[in-house]
Amino acid sequence: MVIGTLLYSHRLVDQLKEREQRIAALFGDALKYLKNSDDIDANLYLLIVDYVRNSGVPMVITDLNDEPEYDLASYKKLNLINFPIDTTLSVPEQIAFLKSETRRMDKIYKPIRITYKDPNTGVESITNYIHYGDSIILSKIEELPFIQLMLGLVVVVIGYLSFAYLKRSEQSNIWVGMSKETAHQLGTPLSSLLGWAEMLRLNAFDPKEVNSIAVEIEKDIERLNRIATRFSKIGSIPDLKEQNVVTIISGVMGYLEDRMPRLGNSVTLSLDTSHDEIILPINRELFEWVMENLIKNATEAIETQTGSISVTLDYNEKAHAVTIDVADTGKGLEGRQKKEIFRPGYSTKSRGWGLGLSLAKRIIEEYHHGKLFVKESTPGKGTTFRIKLGNG
Repeated sequence: MVIGTLLYSHRLVDQLKEREQRIAALFGDALKYLKNSDDIDANLYLLIVDYVRNSGVPMVITDLNDEPEYDLASYKKLNLINFPIDTTLSVPEQIAFLKSETRRMDKIYKPIRITYKDPNTGVESITNYIHYGDSIILSKIEELPFIQLMLGLVVVVIGYLSFAYLKRSEQSNIWVGMSKETAHQLGTPLSSLLGWAEMLRLNAFDPKEVNSIAVEIEKDIERLNRIATRFSKIGSIPDLKEQNVVTIISGVMGYLEDRMPRLGNSVTLSLDTSHDEIILPINRELFEWVMENLIKNATEAIETQTGSISVTLDYNEKAHAVTIDVADTGKGLEGRQKKEIFRPGYSTKSRGWGLGLSLAKRIIEEYHHGKLFVKESTPGKGTTFRIKLGNG
């Protein structure tokens, strides 16, 4: 835009300069005709002079010795058109100023010579010189590209500073969110382990119960190991292997369902699928993370004493693609929240960490080449998140 404006302004300036040169040449022809003709229409000459004055082109008419013409008797300057001068200066100072200005104008435009041809001898001699320069309007237009360039630089600097601030802010949100996400991920298995430890004390002499508790402890330890694996995969390209999506989702739901009283209110989980086996190339650890985030997010959105979360799988065998809907009966989202919900650091909860959904979206879209979005949401009724995987 700046380059285009500069080129256009340069072209416009060239056209205006040509116009002002023609105006100066017209005045020179009129003055020369006045000097050499006895039969001249004075009104026509005055019209030309008036046109030149209205054009704004500054002119200084000097004598045959190239000296500014002055009426020394009245100390009034003569033959100046559109040329401002400080009248508080003395006559010598005014003449010195005019001489310096004519030299400056001569560097831009060659002065026009006014000649007189003697009808008797045929000898042609110089009677005057017309020195002219750029009008005020033309000078301002010439300055315009530089003003635009300065404004452009100001906009670029402001834009850069704003971008840098937003980038620092987002990075800060990511680091804060990552630390909270770590605590959030570790919270469930750790609190669960504390519970199993207490149950071990209570059932220390019941081998069957101890064995059952040990199985659950192993599940929590395995989950801690998966959490470590998940965080180690952030920033690197994960391996995608053929996995049964139904088994993975049911496993995540089973793990969370056993610990649901520790996660929030009384919430029921349900899985609806027409296929027991849906094989797709996915990364198990990261995909489990996505499902856990969506289900936990849905659990925290339910503010009533009871609620439900349903996971529905729709498999398109022909396209080899699956659609996964995670629907809850929570508080829902407002219109603006639907767009902001995936932004790092954004959370609708006062104690929210604001990174889980952002990471989930990145895992699905960048690592699995799928889509994750809010399918629908109604305030007070609930929200449905949709995942699309495969070629559909």
